[in-house]
Amino acid sequence: MKLPTKITRQYKHSFKVSKLGLIAISISARCESRKQLNSNKDEDLRAEIDDRRFREIPPEKNIQLFNIPASWNGSKLKGLKKTIVFLTVLNKGEHTISLIPQNSALIEDIKIEELSKTQNPTFNLEEQAEDGDRRPWYVFVLVDLPLKTITAKVTTKYRWWDSDDVKLIIDGEIQKNKLSLFHRYWFWAGSLVKKLLRKETKEHTFETKLVQGTHYIEFWADKTPILHKVELDVGERIEFKRIPTVDDPEWTGDLEDDPEDILLARVIYGEAGGTPKLAKIAVGWSIRNRVEDSQHRWGDTYHEIILREKQYDSLWNKETRQKVRVPPIDNKLEEKAWQDSYKAARQVINSEVKDLTSGANHFYSIYVSKPDWAEEEKFIFSVDNLRFYKL
Repeated sequence: MKLPTKITRQYKHSFKVSKLGLIAISISARCESRKQLNSNKDEDLRAEIDDRRFREIPPEKNIQLFNIPASWNGSKLKGLKKTIVFLTVLNKGEHTISLIPQNSALIEDIKIEELSKTQNPTFNLEEQAEDGDRRPWYVFVLVDLPLKTITAKVTTKYRWWDSDDVKLIIDGEIQKNKLSLFHRYWFWAGSLVKKLLRKETKEHTFETKLVQGTHYIEFWADKTPILHKVELDVGERIEFKRIPTVDDPEWTGDLEDDPEDILLARVIYGEAGGTPKLAKIAVGWSIRNRVEDSQHRWGDTYHEIILREKQYDSLWNKETRQKVRVPPIDNKLEEKAWQDSYKAARQVINSEVKDLTSGANHFYSIYVSKPDWAEEEKFIFSVDNLRFYKL
């Protein structure tokens, strides 16, 4: 499809990666407000990469997909362009970007770049914002990556009626301008220096110390500032490893390398591979309920919870761990069990199925000894050979 173009339904853009490595996927799009459209709905747009969804940070009980930094919202943009740069490690081969509109959206451009410089990827943008009031402008989405520092070079111009301003938000936290009394939440903002010189170019480095995960780096614009350069320091040099997928699930030698949907699928497959769909979904929800536990009793992420030693027997038991690490998908029955487990994991993570366990966070099989924690007053329900409890 030739760009720019207006879409009203899901659009898929396929591309090839020549080798395993760090990829920058840059997508520019516009969405209009309901007032501009003379409608009762705004235009909104979100993106998926190889079916991976992006949600709010920190995670809430009800998953947000459209009203997040990694999306385009007509109520905020009012027809102005926003660019999102997704930074992620991808395997060699075919990949797909899915652009999913609510109502409609205008896709301006899609660029794919295989980055040769991985430790400090630098983006020389020289991009001037379109004239408009305070709105999201440029967003960098780090996918399963750490971030040590971010450096940005910005030019803002003074005008007596309304100066250029730029705000920086890192994972929801506004970087404050401690030297400005009236523009505290706009790091690059009107100042006496700009009043005298008419414009000012300023480069600044922000220390973030973000651990590996998904992170949102947002630049908001007011009027027409210029974003010259953005440099991201991911710390130590990235060691690229093959990323396990549903069709190629063999582990890398370290389960930490798994995407969270693959890791959750491994547990479901190991614990409930031969059970009906409902049991698989229940196992997935019992783990998600631990992730969302208000007291953080088991950890905060799927990786932290699942990989705690001796938590889920199938990952540690000598009789099952090899099968979980290298699912024998050349066997038709095992392939179906694995595919069904992965589907259940995706549905649970994406809230596509309800929690029928009523908040259960523990389970065990009736074929093993009853655990000490399995008190009857904490029992929720059973399905197939599995009994579920809420502790």
